[in-house]
Amino acid sequence: MRINSFRTRLLLLFLLLTAGILATSLVTLRWVVALQSERSLERELLVSERVFSELMQVRAEQLQQAAAVLTADFGFREAIASQDQETIISALVNHGERIGTNLMVLQNTAGDEVAATHAVSALPSIAARTAVAAAPLILVQNEIFQIVTVPVQAPDLIAWATLGFRVDDELAKLLQQLTLADISFMEVGTEQIYASSLSVAERTILGDNKQPLDQRLQQLDLAAHINSLSQTAQLAGPQGLQVIFSSQRQQAQQEFVILQQQYAAMALLLLILASLLAILTARKITEPLAQLTQATQRLGQGDYAKPIGINRGDEFGKLGTAFEAMRHDIAMREQQIVFQLEHDLLTELPNRVSLQSYLREAIESHQQGYIILLNVARFGEVNDKFGQQVADRLLQAIAQRLSALLSKPWWLARLAGDEFVLVGVGQTLPQVEQLLERLKLQLEQPWWLADSSYLLHFHSGYLAFTGGADAVDDLLRKAQLCARQARLQNRFAVAYQAGMDEQYLRRLQIVQALPKAVREQRLQLHYQPKLATATGTVVGVEALLRWRDEHLGVVRPDEFIPLAEQTGEIYRLTQWVISAGLAQLALWHEQGHKLSLAMNLSALDLSSPSLVTELQQQAKQQGIAPAWITLEVTESAVMEDPTSAKAKLQALRELGFKIAIDDYGTGYASLAQLKQLPADELKLDRSFIQELAHSEVDQTIVQSTLALAHQLQLQTVAEGVEDQATWQVLQRLGCTTVQGFYFSRPLAAAEFEVWLKQHQQGQQA
Repeated sequence: MRINSFRTRLLLLFLLLTAGILATSLVTLRWVVALQSERSLERELLVSERVFSELMQVRAEQLQQAAAVLTADFGFREAIASQDQETIISALVNHGERIGTNLMVLQNTAGDEVAATHAVSALPSIAARTAVAAAPLILVQNEIFQIVTVPVQAPDLIAWATLGFRVDDELAKLLQQLTLADISFMEVGTEQIYASSLSVAERTILGDNKQPLDQRLQQLDLAAHINSLSQTAQLAGPQGLQVIFSSQRQQAQQEFVILQQQYAAMALLLLILASLLAILTARKITEPLAQLTQATQRLGQGDYAKPIGINRGDEFGKLGTAFEAMRHDIAMREQQIVFQLEHDLLTELPNRVSLQSYLREAIESHQQGYIILLNVARFGEVNDKFGQQVADRLLQAIAQRLSALLSKPWWLARLAGDEFVLVGVGQTLPQVEQLLERLKLQLEQPWWLADSSYLLHFHSGYLAFTGGADAVDDLLRKAQLCARQARLQNRFAVAYQAGMDEQYLRRLQIVQALPKAVREQRLQLHYQPKLATATGTVVGVEALLRWRDEHLGVVRPDEFIPLAEQTGEIYRLTQWVISAGLAQLALWHEQGHKLSLAMNLSALDLSSPSLVTELQQQAKQQGIAPAWITLEVTESAVMEDPTSAKAKLQALRELGFKIAIDDYGTGYASLAQLKQLPADELKLDRSFIQELAHSEVDQTIVQSTLALAHQLQLQTVAEGVEDQATWQVLQRLGCTTVQGFYFSRPLAAAEFEVWLKQHQQGQQA
């Protein structure tokens, strides 16, 4: 039958809901009652355990007092001192009968038996018994005793007296009456029961160790708590003793069953009353219910703007107020969630999600503008030196200063870590450059936190975007590439140029291919001859690294050497150069070509702790005196860590290696450093040599440098000699050695040998 009346349907709904709630409550009550009964049983068992512990403690104190009475008896002590065996036994028997002691043992100070009811061998050692603070439980002749061992002094120690009460079924039943829980004493491992308050049948099932203990307890319908007595495990038997406190579940749950029955009767009564109440209230709830239904539909659709207007003084008015409060709270949480999703929590700037959305919207709407990516140079060092808290506060200060510097239409976001992104829709290149100048001026001002200032340096990359033609990820990648280039060039800002992607990809390919090239020895050493300036005789060579890759083609040293330094591959690279160069030099010496060999060392090489040992071992292995080997270092390489670098160079020089200062005159503080460097040779940079024949300024610089070197007793080398006129000027000025393309370009070993032979023949002719 179809019911058309909404009120009737509402009434039936109330009845069904009430019945459902009551049924659910009954089920829940049943579950809660079962859970509560288990918890009650657990608490009762824990209480029983505490009562048991206290009873055992009281029993231990009584035993202690009884033992003290015995040992304090003057006649007993006199009997022990006189070794009157009959008196001792009589005293023990009389005292034992008075206090109901089942075990009595008297031992001399060495632990030997004087008088005993049980064999001394069945007892633990005196040290083990006295080491336990409370009266321990022990297993003697298949019985459990609670014992106490006390000294007998007259006044010095003359014996040890041990008294013990038997722990048996009678005691277990007595304890059961006091603790209100059955108590069973069971040995760990064998699970043999020595005493229990359980019935014989229950005890038989509990002691059957053919099935797990949990299953036996479940079979007996017992709730149990087990105390392993770990503090007396060494005295209770080979594997220790455990006490099982148990109680019948059915008996414990009886009161809860009555409670369930009472609740069921109350539920039936409530159902009747609810039916009457539903009839009375069904008429009044239709209108506010409809309003609440509409409100909940709006909330479900995400509309949190319109308030819920139920102005009543009854419960529905309160419900409407509660709904309104809920609507407001949900709206606030929604705003907070959206804010956290779209903003960086540290700086409260828009994050990567917002940045990508903002850029995507600008591009899709065909807007144009510029992106500036700004990062903090070596911010990781700030984090390491001053801690995470200072670093976070600095990032917050950067965000605040950037926000204060920028105005519309510039938009600021934090990309990640120490990277910030500025987006200027509609901005032109002059406006961007003007902003960059202002940023550079302001950002490199000191950053004050409390009473401390910090100097930070920044690098940035920028590029334009055109509406509809760019992908957001590509724009950000290009901006990061420019910022990275700015860091490498030590500049504040670098603009994106066509071809930067290709350069970046090539560098990435070089970084990936270099380890394999070193490992598989695909590199090659070329040698450029060094000639005595006065005679033109070849006196040595400089080893220069060359690399030709099947995919990358010719890779120039100025391409892969900096990358090798950045990735740490320079160490293996230098080891290979030393090994290959010295092996070739040894071969030439065997052939009669007494040449010196010059090799370059980088700043990272000078920081290697194994550099000196590696060079010494390689020279010794090849049979070459260190005097034939010249190590070229630049001023900038030494200045990376002057103290360590100078110490290594001094150590190498003391071993006989020659030290040359390469590219002299292009570094900083040249004169100041020269007098402190352990050097044998100055190598003039090609920038002073290439125009030497035609430039009086260069001649003046070279002449003064050569004069300084001669005063300091340093050999001199001029590189970059490309014509005879330059050679002649260097001869006139007194330069020691020359090298350059005028004589020969760097050659492979075989090609150099051919060139050397031709050069020597030309000199002889």
